[in-house]
Amino acid sequence: MTFNKRILYLIEQAGSLLQTPRSHVRNLGNAFDTVASHSHHASIIAYCIARMEKLNQTEAMRASVMAVYHDLAEARTGDLDFVSKNYTKDNEEKAISDQFHGLEFGNELKDLLKEYEERKTKVAKCAKDADSISQMYIEWNLMWRGNKLAKMWFDGDFLDRVPHFYTVSAQQIAKAMKKSNPNDWWWSEFVTKDGKAKNLKHLMGNNYKK
Repeated sequence: MTFNKRILYLIEQAGSLLQTPRSHVRNLGNAFDTVASHSHHASIIAYCIARMEKLNQTEAMRASVMAVYHDLAEARTGDLDFVSKNYTKDNEEKAISDQFHGLEFGNELKDLLKEYEERKTKVAKCAKDADSISQMYIEWNLMWRGNKLAKMWFDGDFLDRVPHFYTVSAQQIAKAMKKSNPNDWWWSEFVTKDGKAKNLKHLMGNNYKK
């Protein structure tokens, strides 16, 4: 069986995104995500939103894969930040065509991303909302670290972005995020849950007093 080296090239392009910081760092002042980490996070969120929207397992997996691939073209085009997008247009369509050229499954991937860009299906709408929630998560996380620029963006999203989400589920996630904090998942499980005293003693050692 002959190996198609273009499969390796596709893997290499995806790998390059591990080293590609997202350009929004210029607008947020500091950030900790890459294009690859954003895509991974969005894929998890897309699955969750799809299931919340009562899509079946197959549809939710499609939404998740859609989110994984949605920024792959940036391995070729780069990532334009909020300001740059007002002046520069990347040729994402050509990048996608070139990335998948020569692959047996290339047309299927192109169809997947075309569906994502058209936003006509419920799957695509879930994937796009996941992209937005992932962006808001970074702003929210940085806001809790004292980043005033991130807070400005996060607050602005509730005026300009959240009301226009495609799904009610994404709106629910955004509102729940606003009432929570980035450490709430482990604090609620290990500190304030049943056995609170034992957990606090474990965390604080000899300094803990009932």
